[in-house]
Amino acid sequence: MRYTTLSGVAALATVLVNGVSAVPAVAGGSGIPVPCDTTALINAIATAPAGSTLVLARNCTYHLTTAYLGDDGLPPIDKQLTIEGQGSTIVRDGLTAGAFRIFHVTSTGDLRLDDLTIRGGNAPTEGGGILVDTSGKLKLDKTTLDNNHADNEGGGVDVESGATAYFTRSQFTFNNAGVGGGLESDGTVTADGVEFDRNFAVEGSGAIAQDSGDSVYRNTTVKNNTSSGDGGGVNVDGGTAQFINSKILDNTNTDIHGGGIRNGASLTLIKTEVSGNVVGGGNGQGGGIYEDGGTLVLRDSSVDRNSANGSGTSQAGGIYNTGGAVTLDRSQVNNNASTTAPGGVWTDTQFTVNRSEIRNNIPTNCDGSPTIVTGCVG
Repeated sequence: MRYTTLSGVAALATVLVNGVSAVPAVAGGSGIPVPCDTTALINAIATAPAGSTLVLARNCTYHLTTAYLGDDGLPPIDKQLTIEGQGSTIVRDGLTAGAFRIFHVTSTGDLRLDDLTIRGGNAPTEGGGILVDTSGKLKLDKTTLDNNHADNEGGGVDVESGATAYFTRSQFTFNNAGVGGGLESDGTVTADGVEFDRNFAVEGSGAIAQDSGDSVYRNTTVKNNTSSGDGGGVNVDGGTAQFINSKILDNTNTDIHGGGIRNGASLTLIKTEVSGNVVGGGNGQGGGIYEDGGTLVLRDSSVDRNSANGSGTSQAGGIYNTGGAVTLDRSQVNNNASTTAPGGVWTDTQFTVNRSEIRNNIPTNCDGSPTIVTGCVG
């Protein structure tokens, strides 16, 4: 609602939900102000007309102590709604609250969050912080998903098949799940300027798990994440994924497949660094990347200083490829290490190589691999 003057304005009708009045629109039409009160937040979300913008109290913490409906801490988002956080936090109070996620975007929902922290969600299924249903839409800008948990998939965010998500200038920190500690996606994801830091997954992919759909990550950093299953940082099981001008750094897989990345679908790295990752399980494979029968393209990228340092026959600190189609285009696989040879690249299928190098790996670059990559010496 837009007022043309600051006085003589007709009173805005209010809607009662649970005995609390809906919040009136701000003069000038800039949004609907929500005071620093959890009940006011719940009622504002429930009653706001489609297309509304809610403006939260600056630097407020909204505490959720009970679920609104089922596994959802707040009213399900079934319309287009923008929430301007102004540095505020929405948190599930873990000491007193039951298990529920924070936001649920339904198939008709379109949720846009700006300058907000989502903390402490605890979903008994998917999407500890945010669940996006099929056909739903989510946009995050300057938003942090912190310390959220899902028993199954997507500790921070779960994007279902057919859903779309767009993340900019946002962070996923300390989230955890069975699969996809930070993010699990079967839909379409576009990210720019996003950081995944210190997330954890029990079964696979400390930071990002993709089972289907398509994703593009630009200027994205995936660092210090941990998994006890496939892919310490990233696990791509289906669809297509691209990382552009990005960094996959210092992730750890305590199991055997991929310290930084495990790929079984179609993955392209462009001007991307895969560095300092570790696969530490006994007979671990692929400190930087474990390629599992998919398609892997490295263009102007580097796989550097990764390690497969577990006991037994841990191999290929750089890249371990079993049955995949791998292309190295103006890229380097250097300074990686493993317990047993080769330290650089193990592959059972020849790579396509264009102006690339595999050097200074320990104990060997390629010797000990069933197939020696073209141009690789030692």
